[in-house]
Amino acid sequence: MSTESAIQSKADEGADTGGKPGPLRVPLSMVQKTMAKRMLQSAREIPQFSVSWELDADQLATRRSRINAEIEEEDRRVSVTALLIWLAARALGRHPRMNSRFDEDAAIQPEHVNMAVAMDTPYGLVAPVIRKAETLSVAETGVALKELASRAAAKRLAMGDFADGTFTITNLGMFGVTRFTPLVNPPQGAIMGVGGPRTTVRTDPEGRLVAARVMELTVTADHRILDGAEVARFLQTLGGSVGE
Repeated sequence: MSTESAIQSKADEGADTGGKPGPLRVPLSMVQKTMAKRMLQSAREIPQFSVSWELDADQLATRRSRINAEIEEEDRRVSVTALLIWLAARALGRHPRMNSRFDEDAAIQPEHVNMAVAMDTPYGLVAPVIRKAETLSVAETGVALKELASRAAAKRLAMGDFADGTFTITNLGMFGVTRFTPLVNPPQGAIMGVGGPRTTVRTDPEGRLVAARVMELTVTADHRILDGAEVARFLQTLGGSVGE
C-alpha cells in the first residue's frame, strides 16, 4: 500500500481522534438542499448591492395599534410582519421596477405583487407566497400570513405555494437582530430584510437631540435591473407611508 493510500485509510477509519468523537455529518433536508442550490445560484450569478433605511418604529407601532383596535376578532389582528408586507406591496405598486426580474436584455414586470415571506421551520427555511398582495386589505394580509405560517409549521405547504414570487420579505427582528443583509431570492430582483427595533439619537425639528426608536430595513437588489436611486425611492415611499 502506498503512503498516500495508508494515510487515506487511516482518515477513513476515523483514527487518531484523541479519544474524542469525530465530526458529525448531518444530512440536509430536501428544503435545505433546495435553498443551498438557490443561494449558490444567487451568489454566483447575480451582481447584488444593498441599501438600508431607518424606519420610525414608534410610528409603525402606533399604526399597527390603530389598525388592530378596529379589528374585533383577535385572531385576525395583524403582526408587524403582516403590516410591513401590506405597506411594501403598496409601495411596490408605485415602484413596479422593484417587483421585476431580469431576463436576458429586459426587466420583466409582473402584473401583480406576489409576496414571498421567509419562514423558519424545523426542516429549513421556506418562502411561501401571498398572491396578489397589493389587492388585499391589511386584515386579509394578516390572515393569509398566519395561514401560510400554520401550514409551513405542519409541513402542509404544496409546491404551488412557492411559485411565482416577485419580491421577498424576511424578518429577523423577533430574534433581536437589528440589521442583516439578505441574498436575492432568484429569479426575483429584490429582497427586503427587516431588523428589530433599537434606540438611537436624532435631531427634532427644533434642533434638539432626542431618543428615537427605529427599525432598519435593508433591500438587496439585482444590479442588472435596479440601481441605488430606485431602491432608495422605494424605501422612501415605504417609510413615508407608515405614518399615514
